Amino acid sequence: MTFPMKLFFLVVVVAQFFVPVLPQLGIGESIGARATAAGIPPELPLGVFFSIWSLIFLGLLGTAILNLAAPDAASERLSPPLALAAFGNLIWMLCAQGFGLVWLDFLLLLPIAFFTWEAAYRQDRTGRFDGTGRTLLYGLTVGLFAGWLTVAMSISVPDLGRWLLGRGVTDAVWQSLWMTLIPAATLAYVFATYVSRNGWYFVAVAWGLTGIVANNWSRTGMHALAIATAVIGAYIVFRRLRFGARGSYPAKL
Repeated sequence: MTFPMKLFFLVVVVAQFFVPVLPQLGIGESIGARATAAGIPPELPLGVFFSIWSLIFLGLLGTAILNLAAPDAASERLSPPLALAAFGNLIWMLCAQGFGLVWLDFLLLLPIAFFTWEAAYRQDRTGRFDGTGRTLLYGLTVGLFAGWLTVAMSISVPDLGRWLLGRGVTDAVWQSLWMTLIPAATLAYVFATYVSRNGWYFVAVAWGLTGIVANNWSRTGMHALAIATAVIGAYIVFRRLRFGARGSYPAKL
């Protein structure tokens, strides 16, 4: 990775910290405000659960600094897809806050998810946890980023569906929930089977689904939806713990 690209990675990561502040300066509207403007969707995690972005941003910052100041083989291999994913996320935040177009937000998530999964695949092929802070940082950053993008894509599917059908956020709530849970479960299976054995991915997915449980239990009052989400989330975690993950290698671990 060339020096300009390393510097680009660091600049993009730093910029991610400041974009969410723009609505407070009168530039655009916060993503949370847009998401709940017409009501509270059943698939939306409770606001506090989005705090996982703080860990992801900090992990990306640490990775970018290390890759610039003291690179190693792992950071050199992981940084290109992570830089592209961070840049895509920066564009996504700007568009979501500035335009709020459902179809555009969904489309922009696709390349971000691809690059986070590419980083996870590369890490699974070349990196193993050796007890050092570096490998912990890389594993946590890649796993949480890829896992939360799975959550982000899954909760965007019903939003896109409602937009296409002209429905409101409180219409056909069970359909909206299953349009979230089925993609989440499917993507988790594909990730564990073909991409990576990174356990932090499942921490992020479980965190997001727990946020949906909390949303439906405490905000929407639709307890049946909360219970269904809890059951699917528990199954996803159980399957990972019970059957392991093959990832990019033929042997399960």
